[in-house]
Amino acid sequence: MQCEQASKMMSEWLDGRLDDAEVAVLEDHLSRCSECQAEWSRLQALDTLLSAAAMVRPPVRMRVQVMARLSRRDQARRAIIGGTALGLGTVALAFLALAPVIVGLLDATGVAPALISGGPATVAQLLTVTGAMWRTLLVLAESFALPLACLIMGSLGVALALNSLWVGAIRRVRAAR
Repeated sequence: MQCEQASKMMSEWLDGRLDDAEVAVLEDHLSRCSECQAEWSRLQALDTLLSAAAMVRPPVRMRVQVMARLSRRDQARRAIIGGTALGLGTVALAFLALAPVIVGLLDATGVAPALISGGPATVAQLLTVTGAMWRTLLVLAESFALPLACLIMGSLGVALALNSLWVGAIRRVRAAR
């Protein structure tokens, strides 16, 4: 056992969190290490001193500040979760709204029956075409990095605005309670 590990175990021993086997290992180390023996004596003295000290309640102002911080942290967490849920819900609704259109286009163009009747060969060709389209998109992305960055920033602005609306709605609901 190394002294660093023994130091951690000393605190756990004082807190009553060591089992008998761990206590035996620590006691063995303490019997051989004078530095750890000195630290153990200091920790025991400190524990005795702290145990004898009277418990003092914190000032009211401090309790109010701590509770306010906890409340703000909880509100921020809820706002983040709510914003994420709103964003995911919006995306899900968009997919649900576009699904009939996409299925209709596949049927109108004859792609769906071709996929079903063509089997694995058709799927392999579609994967090849998809790969080529992906490479083309990468080349276009390199060419249009600045416009894409602007689009991303605009999307981020929209997301933040939706999040603000969500937080405002939550606050109005809470105020109404």
